[in-house]
Amino acid sequence: MPHRLANGALPQTRPSRGFTLLEILVAMLVLAIGLLGVAAMQLRGLQYSHDAYLRSQISVLAYDIADRMRLNEANATDYVTGLFMVPAVAPAGCAPTATGVVNDLACWRVQLFGALPPGSSADITLAAGEYTVSLAWDNREGETRTIAYTFMP
Repeated sequence: MPHRLANGALPQTRPSRGFTLLEILVAMLVLAIGLLGVAAMQLRGLQYSHDAYLRSQISVLAYDIADRMRLNEANATDYVTGLFMVPAVAPAGCAPTATGVVNDLACWRVQLFGALPPGSSADITLAAGEYTVSLAWDNREGETRTIAYTFMP
């Protein structure tokens, strides 16, 4: 039974104002979960953006060596040299004004070094009259991605 004042009236209760500590903690928890979700989406977006960047670089590199081979069609089979791994330090030997298979491959390898992460690989093969330029790299998730372009010079 509530306590009555001397005149018999019930005491006035003050309306509660503001938030309780528990409400604030729950709101902060919901906000933190939301921010973690936004951060995870941002990270995935960056990974996909980097993957798309590498794909565009690979397209440019594949078309570059294909054009070099078309310009030197008489010696196109000399471009088939086997697997090349992108090193951690820049390869030497490129003379931008020189011509020929050796210089074309040297310049292409310098371009590979500048565009792809170390450990990536490049290969040019010939089968049934068609050349295939295969470029592979490891993405940030540890998966090996390979893109191959097949053409005839």
